[in-house]
Amino acid sequence: MMATKKTAGSVLGIALTLALALSGCSGNANTPSPAGGKAPDNGPTGAEGEAAINLDEKYEITMFQWGPRDIAEDDAIIAYINDKFNIDFKVERILAKEYVTNLELKIAAGDMPDIFRYPLGSMHIYNHLYEDGYLMNFEEYAERYDLDGLRQYMNREGTEEFREADGVYQLPSNRGKEATLLIVRQDWLDELGLAHPKTWAEFEAMLQAFKDNQLGGASTVPLTAAFGVSEFFSITPSFTGANTWAQTADGWIYEPVMPEYKEYYRYLAELYQKGLVDRELFTANETQAKAKFVSGASGLYMAGANRYNEVERDLLAGNPDAELAVILPKPEGPAGALTRVSSAYVEPVVAIRQDRDEDFLARVAALLDFMHSEEGIRILNFGIEDVHYNLQDGKMVKTEAYERDILPSLGHLTAMTTDYSAAAGNVEGVLKENIDYSAESGLAPPLTQISYGSATELIPAIEQKTEEWMIAFVTGKKDVDADWDAYISEMNAAGVTQLIAAVEENTKDWQ
Repeated sequence: MMATKKTAGSVLGIALTLALALSGCSGNANTPSPAGGKAPDNGPTGAEGEAAINLDEKYEITMFQWGPRDIAEDDAIIAYINDKFNIDFKVERILAKEYVTNLELKIAAGDMPDIFRYPLGSMHIYNHLYEDGYLMNFEEYAERYDLDGLRQYMNREGTEEFREADGVYQLPSNRGKEATLLIVRQDWLDELGLAHPKTWAEFEAMLQAFKDNQLGGASTVPLTAAFGVSEFFSITPSFTGANTWAQTADGWIYEPVMPEYKEYYRYLAELYQKGLVDRELFTANETQAKAKFVSGASGLYMAGANRYNEVERDLLAGNPDAELAVILPKPEGPAGALTRVSSAYVEPVVAIRQDRDEDFLARVAALLDFMHSEEGIRILNFGIEDVHYNLQDGKMVKTEAYERDILPSLGHLTAMTTDYSAAAGNVEGVLKENIDYSAESGLAPPLTQISYGSATELIPAIEQKTEEWMIAFVTGKKDVDADWDAYISEMNAAGVTQLIAAVEENTKDWQ
């Protein structure tokens, strides 16, 4: 399945980001599966008066995904899906930090995946593909083949922004609202006689103590972060009281140009210049950052909640006496103990229709229907009953297959294309405490990038300019106070002024 030259040309150079892809369709389970458990009827689908999906020919369907680990060769969920839809489902996984560049290369080479997600920060990708007619209209296929999983998901409350006047070409995922974790070596704190920090000043003092006492050896890294400096965005609301946007008496303001953002830059610069955070904060990938923590060289790791169990396991494998904790609530800043959480619906999945025949597209639609149905969402979040877990007295007892195929608090790797909030909430202990804290103190953005309209084209330049100045401020090349006016001027020139105007226009009818 190849994109045409027109698509490759129009999308080359677009700053794509974190992406994914997936599949699904609903059906009845009644025959034993080669993988164990129950397998659904994989005959033709379609209600009376609707077209049926022919499953006779076997197709290869490709998905490009990011995540913490590859899918195992004997993954039972992939086997289940392949058997159900008579397909060879190929899921290519890459680390999030490399995803954008690699997706760009695939598109430029005309090797576009059949299914993939895009982050709302790169909505210009969707706009190009939609305007050029390359995307599947999920509404059209749901009606043509009577796909109720798709139909119900498209009509969920909260997904209205993702609809077009002529149909639905993107399906947002739902990961729930969950804050980035501050995973700390509790045994280090105990050794130093320190309590969990309640303010960012105390947090800095804690990192300084880690460094001064070299608890990780001569190469102690007080703090490292799974996705580098981007993890620090989780703390900006405690400085600004905003998440991406704030609405003032004078209208909307973009968070990175708020006066309060200056204090956040000052704080991060102080940590970096004192050697309290990883010197590779701007360059290291997740594997490299995690290695520093699980090796015992680092005292604090910033990462998503779905990384916690794996990080704890890997740390204890080499440091059996280590003890972990999560700092909750997060330290207070000038605006309080607020933390950044995402919008309820994010990172939509799209499917490419260009140069694909109708039988193939029907199969893709069936796959996505399954993934967005009640049955599919349950399987992708928790696995297959009698394969990944057994029910005993109403409780799930996990099997070895669960540990192999299901990522803690994330679900199956492919779950991220649909509603995987159930996996995130299926936790206990400190992870459940983080869910509760996120619900109470998490600040979601007041609008999504859908409200940017055509101004989404400005985002790559704005983000590039933000990154340039952030690196300059943090490393000390530029002074936050002396160069602030120049920063604001260059941010506005990069497109912030136009972006604010677009948001004002597109939200003027909001009540």
